Amino acid sequence: MINVGDWVRVKVNERYVYGYVDYISESENVYLRKIYTEFINSDEKYFYGYRNNLGMFESYRVEKLDQSISDDDLNILIDIALDTNDREWFMELTKRKEAQHGSFERSCREAKEVSN
Repeated sequence: MINVGDWVRVKVNERYVYGYVDYISESENVYLRKIYTEFINSDEKYFYGYRNNLGMFESYRVEKLDQSISDDDLNILIDIALDTNDREWFMELTKRKEAQHGSFERSCREAKEVSN
């Protein structure tokens, strides 16, 4: 199921449009804030500016992307939160990092117990 805020892509002819869901209408059309277009079989990309970046697509055409963030990505986001003095975002990101590491450590403990 697609929700507002999800990162998605839509195939349009010979390209993919990437962005996030801004709004879903009652008729289930998805309004997407387009970030960039990637051309199939090419390294060419087109990045959208802030203006005129809203597109409407039928929900069946929209593919939800993996929402996970790698540990390296999380570290970069934490640095950005520090650089911008965004305390709330920093706290949210560090809690997320702690949760990821906690689940990793739990998995290691459980694996060790199973092997013994």
